[in-house]
Amino acid sequence: MNNFHDITNPFGELSSDLNRQLSDFKRYLLKQASAFEREVRPAARDAIYPRGKYIRPILVFSSALDGSDEKSLVRRAAIAELVHLSTLIHDDVIDEADMRRNNETAFKKYGAKTAILLGDAIFSHMMSLAFEENSMDVLKKTADCVRTICEGEIKQTLADRTKIVSRKKYYDVAYGKTAALFELSCHFGASVRDKSQKWTRAAEKAGRQLGIAYQIYDDICDWFMSEKAAGKTLGTDLTSGKQTYPLIVLLEKLPAKESARLAKNLPNEQPSKITEMMRSFGVPDDCQKEFARRVGRAEKSLEKFPSENRKLMKFCSAMRALKFG
Repeated sequence: MNNFHDITNPFGELSSDLNRQLSDFKRYLLKQASAFEREVRPAARDAIYPRGKYIRPILVFSSALDGSDEKSLVRRAAIAELVHLSTLIHDDVIDEADMRRNNETAFKKYGAKTAILLGDAIFSHMMSLAFEENSMDVLKKTADCVRTICEGEIKQTLADRTKIVSRKKYYDVAYGKTAALFELSCHFGASVRDKSQKWTRAAEKAGRQLGIAYQIYDDICDWFMSEKAAGKTLGTDLTSGKQTYPLIVLLEKLPAKESARLAKNLPNEQPSKITEMMRSFGVPDDCQKEFARRVGRAEKSLEKFPSENRKLMKFCSAMRALKFG
């Protein structure tokens, strides 16, 4: 079950403020399983069953102006969540991950072929919901976001794993993997009633920075959090040779020769050894500082809108309360 109201959930207080909208969203999301063929319905229902924090729907509702159309907001929140869920299914196939949100992944349950098709089916249904919004803006923004997410994963997959990744390159990948959908979620909420688009643009900027911050947080968890606490399979980035933010910071701190050697041999390295090196070089602190800087940039983009920013500012505060280990 989702952990909205778990006192350990930093988004719990904000989700309580949005309780009515999130309850409507949950019912609407679960209802979507009935749109699939009878044989597919159990797998679809299991894939969309509420287990996460619903960060993207919260962003939709937190960005919305007072008086926004509730039906549209709920549908847009579902679109954002289904984009997220379909990409997670595909990510678990790519990473060969067995656990997600303390449950077996579709990859583990059904195998790679069926999991990929399930992700495609959920994605296709998501596009039909976007069509129901009767908005070219929603359709185009959704399609552009999905393409960005896919391209980001492709770029990371095709990258030369023996070369050291720059921070600039990392931020580009983080935008594709996470921030693009945070940005879309904020656009979805803000644009329902914002005729001037000024608030929408500010919300989008905040979403982008919060998304990059969240990807850094996710990368830190992959190195320093237990699988039980994270609720998912960890260490897949190392075994695949991906250079995530903590590793990039470590490679910057190491002598050039050692850094080059480590980059070339990542899949063969012992995770515990690298984690020990990270701690000795102060990598966790550096990562948390960049995380905080990104959240600060999000807050700055919202400051000029004191009448509209209350809920998104509260989201920023919840981000700062995230536990890193």
